[in-house]
Amino acid sequence: MRLQRYGGALMRIRRILGTVIGLTLASGPLGPSAFGAPPLVGDLVKPALYAESATAAAGGTIWLDVGLTIAPGWHIYWRNPGDSGLPTTIAWSLPPGFAAGDIQWPTPQRFTLGPIANYGYAGSADLLVPIAVPAGLDAGATVHLAAAVDYLVCSEICVPGTAKLTLDLPAGSGAPDPLREERFAAARRALPVQAPFTAHFVVEGHDLRLIVPAAALAGLQRPTAAFFPDADNAIDASAEPKIGPRGGGLALVLAKSASPNAAVPATLDGVLVLRGGDGDARGYLVSATRIAAAPGDVGGPIGWGQALVFAFIGGLILNLMPCVFPVLSLKLLSFAAVADPAKRHHHGIAYTAGVLASFAALGGALIALRAGGAAIGWGFQLQSPLVVGLLAYLMLAMGLSLSGVAEFGLGMTGIGGRLAEREGLAGAFFTGVLASVVATPCTAPFMGAALGAALIAPAPLALAIFFALGMGLAAPLLAASFVPRVARLLPRPGKWMELAKQILAFPLYATVAWLVWVLIQEVGPEAALMALFGLVLVGFAVWVYGRTRFAATTGRRVGGALAVAALALAVVAAAMLSPVPGRAPPISDGLAYEPFTPARLAALNADHKPVFVNLTAAWCLTCIVNERATLDRDAVRQAFTAHKIVALKGDWTRQDPEIAQFLQSFGRSGVPLYLLYDGNGAATVLPQLLTEGEVIDAVGKL
Repeated sequence: MRLQRYGGALMRIRRILGTVIGLTLASGPLGPSAFGAPPLVGDLVKPALYAESATAAAGGTIWLDVGLTIAPGWHIYWRNPGDSGLPTTIAWSLPPGFAAGDIQWPTPQRFTLGPIANYGYAGSADLLVPIAVPAGLDAGATVHLAAAVDYLVCSEICVPGTAKLTLDLPAGSGAPDPLREERFAAARRALPVQAPFTAHFVVEGHDLRLIVPAAALAGLQRPTAAFFPDADNAIDASAEPKIGPRGGGLALVLAKSASPNAAVPATLDGVLVLRGGDGDARGYLVSATRIAAAPGDVGGPIGWGQALVFAFIGGLILNLMPCVFPVLSLKLLSFAAVADPAKRHHHGIAYTAGVLASFAALGGALIALRAGGAAIGWGFQLQSPLVVGLLAYLMLAMGLSLSGVAEFGLGMTGIGGRLAEREGLAGAFFTGVLASVVATPCTAPFMGAALGAALIAPAPLALAIFFALGMGLAAPLLAASFVPRVARLLPRPGKWMELAKQILAFPLYATVAWLVWVLIQEVGPEAALMALFGLVLVGFAVWVYGRTRFAATTGRRVGGALAVAALALAVVAAAMLSPVPGRAPPISDGLAYEPFTPARLAALNADHKPVFVNLTAAWCLTCIVNERATLDRDAVRQAFTAHKIVALKGDWTRQDPEIAQFLQSFGRSGVPLYLLYDGNGAATVLPQLLTEGEVIDAVGKL
């Protein structure tokens, strides 16, 4: 009996209360018989047997439907009945050579009665069963099919029932019966389908948090969720589940089973039901893998207050990233040239305003695109070849300006004090804009959880998180503009500034080289030639502007026209760039990577193989640094080989909805994401900034 599966007294009491006592009440002195006739089971459930085809084909499959019509106010049970009850069973009597398959269970419902919760069906239920027909079936034979159906039907009381059902089918072609077509179509629509997305769960104290990715919610308005586990001791069925947002999707908090025999499963298997406010409902068969957060990373859902703090800290750390260094150095150089404290205050405020305006625009674009159903994340603009090409043009123009080819860029970069005050403040503002733009290829610790929270928050709160990130990025220079002790750390103005300015051009040229390399990954080497010609045109525009800016009126006009024409042609060349189909090649060959797909990951987990997942992009400098400095090291490769770890790499250089949806399932809005699966399907989320020791330690714990 199903009661024997439960080891804990609590589970036994619930099952006894829900089933045994219910059965006693159905016929005992305190039951309905004390006040009137007990209900007849034949009035409560009306079983019937239907075949999808009117004949049986030799070597084919007959689909049968055990249809159960249930009286109003009563219900029968699913394969896992919950706290009480018994599942419906079917015992088949078939001719020799015939074989019955498993019951295909429709998506269940949840019923509660006081402290007890059950899983089952009300109104009606169609249990589909495939019957395999032997190849040697005689052409003139008549097939006799018989089924003994045992069920328990409950309301405030429970009544057991048994039905003997028979069906005779002649041998034939096995063609579908038109009279049954709609019945079986409706029965199949009620079945849960295999989930086209990846779900995960996290163990949090006495709860299991089932994480549903944003991809699963597409098209659902005000979505809610319910989960029906396959195992009867996986969760506490009577505990009301809690639902909250998580990483663009949902988090369903389920209380762990109180049974002492219950253990946290490697995978949480069952039926996930998603419902929209308009009544749209979808049932999915899921096998959620367990994930855990490693030290140094922020895993699991976080509160909005935490998200704001993490965003600010992440913005602070961005100042140390190689993508921000060239622009930050330019601004520090300009601060050293401003002796007047009041002007320095103004520059700091203007720089901060530029950063905040940029993050507000970026956050607004992300939120708007996500609301429109786009699968995007942090750094999404660098998946556009046009944006990458224009950014390369800008960096080249700035570098040439710093090298002395032309000085039109002084106002934008905030270098020197020879411009008017208005131009200087405008330059400080646009330096903040530029710092924000070049920061997007980098991801700092704490940023992943904060940005994931931003993309599921209401718009005002989401923008507040982006503002906090911007404030973190702007804070050091803002402090240098207002705090005298910080300002005194800056060197005094002098001739050294001209040399420093020229030296700082070379990090910008290096950035141009990197951006061109990113373009090659996105559009291919042939198409990238257009961008190279665009860089030549930008160089010509800067040169001709520098040569003619102090010439006579006619010379200035001709030079300006040539510069504008060259820049226009460069923009046209960038606009002609488009991503080539297919995935970008791997960034490095340090580990023996296979291409990442959710299907390949699921197959490896099913085979109980340890797996390392590296989600990266060519424009992600943090990703490149992690690979070069950590993942490509011999010690890491040897550790992976010793533990027979399969390495999968997903490249997000170009837009890839599959990778974007997988990122969202972990509450992330961008790369990098590093996962280490232990061979039982449980994943550890590694930090966004990797060290060799951390990776080897994590591998050693497998």
